Amino acid sequence: MTSQPAPVAAPRDHGLDRARAVAVIAMVMGHTLDAVLKDTARQTTGMLVYWSFRAVTAPLFLFVAGWAFATTVRRTGLGGPRLLRRYLPRVGLLLFWGYFLRWPGWGLPAFFAGDPKVWQHFLAFDALHGVAGALLMGALVLAAVRPPAARLAVLGGLALLVPWVSPWMRAAVNGGPLPLALTQALAGTTSAFPLFPWSAYFLMGGVTGLALGEVKRAPHWLVLCAGGTGLLALLTPRGEAPGAGDLPLVLWRLGLVALVAGLAMRLPARLDGMLGPVGRASLWVYVAHLPLAYGWSTLPGLASRVGRTQDALPALGLALGVLALCLAVTLPLKKAYGAWRKRAKTPPGVPHPRDSQDMIK
Repeated sequence: MTSQPAPVAAPRDHGLDRARAVAVIAMVMGHTLDAVLKDTARQTTGMLVYWSFRAVTAPLFLFVAGWAFATTVRRTGLGGPRLLRRYLPRVGLLLFWGYFLRWPGWGLPAFFAGDPKVWQHFLAFDALHGVAGALLMGALVLAAVRPPAARLAVLGGLALLVPWVSPWMRAAVNGGPLPLALTQALAGTTSAFPLFPWSAYFLMGGVTGLALGEVKRAPHWLVLCAGGTGLLALLTPRGEAPGAGDLPLVLWRLGLVALVAGLAMRLPARLDGMLGPVGRASLWVYVAHLPLAYGWSTLPGLASRVGRTQDALPALGLALGVLALCLAVTLPLKKAYGAWRKRAKTPPGVPHPRDSQDMIK
C-alpha cells in the first residue's frame, strides 16, 4: 500500500504581510500622535492631511485581519466543525484581551456597585472586540458554506448588509431592552468599533482573501488598486463622501482601503525581512501599544503623562519610540510562540499552522 503524499502548503503571500505591517504601524503611530500632539499642531497643513488619512487606518486594520483569516481558511480547506474548533477559542482570546485592556481599575467601587457609566466604559467595543465579533461572523459563514462561489456570495452579501442596516440597528438597540453588553457590541453609541457597521471591513477583507485566491493571471496589488480606484470614482461624482450615510461611508473607505492595501503590497521585497515579522505579529503589537499610548487600569500612559503638549516633530519621535518598544517586546515573544507551535503535534493531512497567514493568532 502506497502512502498518500503530504499536502504542500501554498507559498506565503508576502504582499499580504506588507499590508498587515502597514496597517498596524499606522495604528500605533496614529494612536500615539493622538495622545501627545497639541491642538495647535493638529491644525497645521501636514497634520490635517495626515488626520484625513487616519480615517482609513482602523478600516485597513480590520480589512487585513479578515483578508488573512479568509486566506488561511481557503489554503487549509477548513470548514464545518473543524473550522469552528479552530477559531472559536481565538474569538474568546481576542475578547479577553479587549476587555482586559478596558479594565476600569480606577473605578472598581463604582464598577462593582453597577455604575452604568463605568460598565459602559468596560463593555465598549474597540478594535480587538470588533475583530473578535467579525471573526465569529465570518467563521460561522465559512463553516456553514463550503462551495467557493457560495462563500463569496454569502460573505459579500453579509458585508454589504451590515452597513445598510446599521442605522436601523442603532435605533433598535440603543435605549432598548437588550443587555448592555449586547448593546455595546452591536451598535453602542459609546463603542468605538461596534459590529454595525465596523464588521463590514473585516468581512469585505474576507471576501478579498477568497476572491484573490481565484485570480491567477493579474497581480493582486493591481486588482486591489483598480478596485479601490473604481469604487472611489463611482462614489465621488455622486458626492457620497464620508458622512453621507453608513453604506456610502463604508464603501468610500473600502475604496481607500483597497488602494492603500494594493500600494502596500507593492513595497519593495527587500523590506520583507523587516515588514514580514511585523505583519505576522500585528495583533501582538496592537495589544502592546495601547497601554503605552493610553494607559491601563490605574497605570498612566502617554495620554496622561505627557498629554496633548507636543509639537509635530517631538510627537513623531514619541510615536516612533512607542513603535520601537512594542516591536522589541512582541517580536521575540511571537518568535518564541511560533517555535512552540512548531513543536506541537500537527494532525495528519492538515497543513501546519506556520504555513498559514492567519492574523488571528
